[in-house]
Amino acid sequence: MSNSYIIETPENIAFNYDVAGIGSRFLATLIDSLIQFGLYLVAMIIYYVADALGVTHAIARDLQPWLAAFIIILLFFIQFGYFLLFELVMHGQTPGKRLFNLQVVKENGYPLSAVDSILRNLVRIIDFFPVGYGVGLVAMFLNDRARRLGDFAAGTIVIKLRNDVKLDDLARQPADGGPAVELGGIENLRPSDIETVVAYLRRRDEIREAGKLGLTIAQAVRRRMNSEQTESYALDISTDAFLSTVVRAYRRAHGKPRAE
Repeated sequence: MSNSYIIETPENIAFNYDVAGIGSRFLATLIDSLIQFGLYLVAMIIYYVADALGVTHAIARDLQPWLAAFIIILLFFIQFGYFLLFELVMHGQTPGKRLFNLQVVKENGYPLSAVDSILRNLVRIIDFFPVGYGVGLVAMFLNDRARRLGDFAAGTIVIKLRNDVKLDDLARQPADGGPAVELGGIENLRPSDIETVVAYLRRRDEIREAGKLGLTIAQAVRRRMNSEQTESYALDISTDAFLSTVVRAYRRAHGKPRAE
């Protein structure tokens, strides 16, 4: 099984990610399963306490059918909605995955979408058969990216994060220590452009010939921004400082969306 995965962006820029192994994915799933078990336990305690109260309290007795229906819905949500909810809220992670620095992303390196998460978690039902993710484990052993059937259906892969730098960290202080800079043409940039820049900034210390790659990315960004003011600014600072400034300016222009 290969432990690396190379993603090539539309700009022909390649990034190398570590593929999450079966062991780390199993441990992450174990943590998530323990959390699910705890939620099951809480739901059942609520039901049995209400059932005991129903013996002596008429109001509680009248509410029992509704409570039973609520508990059934809650158990269904815990079983099938747990992974979906957390992957959407935590941007491709669950509590277990975050503990082991794992993240679900698209095969092209872009973030997981709601449709992707729904697909991979619907197929989880098949992966679980006959017990303990038996089908899923067989599928993971038979391919070199440790992908279960849900990953194939959604076009996703689980990667292991390393030296993770949040976009919030990049935006907190200007790289050159100066004040915030407003750049012309920032509205011309697409989310995919910023994702490429952030991926580079996160991994620049690991990339061979990072200087050349950074310059290529900066040139592509400047062409898309198409601003004389930005061109003039970029000539006076380093490539990495310029790219960090672009990230900050983009975030300010778009209300600082949360990054994980």
